[in-house]
Amino acid sequence: MRTPSMNATPRSQRGAATIFITIVLLLAVALIALYTNRGAIMEQRLAANEVRSKQAFSAANAGIDAALAFWRGGGDPLAVTANPPISGTLDRAGTGNASYYRARFCSSAAAIPACPLTLAAAMNCGTAATVTTQVVVYSCGYSDDQTSVQRVSQVVGPSKSLAGTVSTPLIAKGTANLLVGGATVMNYFNDLTVWSGLSLLGQSNTGKTFTRDIVTDPYVKPTRDFRATGNSPACNNPPAGYSCSTQGSSFGHDTVTGDTNLSSKTADEFFTYTFGSSPDAYKNATAGTVVAAANAGTIAGLTQDSIWVEGNASLSGVIGSIAKPKLLIIHGDLNLGSNVEIHGTVYVTGNLYGNGNPTIYGALIVAGDANASGNLKIIYDPAAIGGTNEIGKPAKLPGTWRDW
Repeated sequence: MRTPSMNATPRSQRGAATIFITIVLLLAVALIALYTNRGAIMEQRLAANEVRSKQAFSAANAGIDAALAFWRGGGDPLAVTANPPISGTLDRAGTGNASYYRARFCSSAAAIPACPLTLAAAMNCGTAATVTTQVVVYSCGYSDDQTSVQRVSQVVGPSKSLAGTVSTPLIAKGTANLLVGGATVMNYFNDLTVWSGLSLLGQSNTGKTFTRDIVTDPYVKPTRDFRATGNSPACNNPPAGYSCSTQGSSFGHDTVTGDTNLSSKTADEFFTYTFGSSPDAYKNATAGTVVAAANAGTIAGLTQDSIWVEGNASLSGVIGSIAKPKLLIIHGDLNLGSNVEIHGTVYVTGNLYGNGNPTIYGALIVAGDANASGNLKIIYDPAAIGGTNEIGKPAKLPGTWRDW
């Protein structure tokens, strides 16, 4: 009888290696599953943080746009003292999970502080804005759960309103026929009063121009009140500091007529020459507000300084002031039949006519013919003109956006 070999493995011990390998594999799979799950959770957290960071960032940028819209809508950036200041929510997806923004106008020279960590905390500038030429919009954005806060800032200010300086009180691309009536054009600061592309038509003895009297005022005297001219200054008794230059058939050196540099331009070219952009572009991007001609009588009460009047218009009342001159663009004809008083620059795309007694402190520019026959008085005021040079619609200044 044959006996079993001493080296044979009992049947009950078979598969031990398989069990061991299986356990090792299961442990490896469990570790992999655990690592994958941990990675997925980490990815979810990172994605959620990224979403909330972008929420806050978008909200902060929305705050800058909201502040700019507030200013463009006639709001006064110097009067925003509420805390929280300009604020709102941003829910682009319509899910109800809105992010939040808060914005404040600060001095352009201010050091912008960090954003408050919560919406309940006060938001203050290093230094509040004190002028409306250039200010910083300091904006804080918050995610929907307020766990992420982002800060951005942008320098904003009124856009440039004129392409260059205006050195002549009356500029007409066509004829300048004002002096057939009782018009008076005065310039204390230089020797130009009328500049026209076509002729300066026949004058009456009541139509006249004045320039600075170089005998009594050989140079511009800062203390001279050049606006004090009386209701109807006469050549034989000129206002202090002035000398009569043009009257009747006697043309003075202060009038420039028949200049083809003006008359050869189209209406749009003349507008671009004055403002640096086309009429449509200026109306949409620079004009502070657009008013229908039927509502031209409300101009005196508007807070915007750059005003576009659409259509033929007749103005009345006191428009602008020495401290806050206006830029008026009449997209049509202008009738000066009333006793309007305007401080600033007036541009007429059509023709000028009327027979009233208006006064303009600044300059009048006409793309058509200037044929008013009344007692218009234009007193050149460089401060009023300069005050209308940068009063266009507030805009973001290129290169000033910051997220730090």
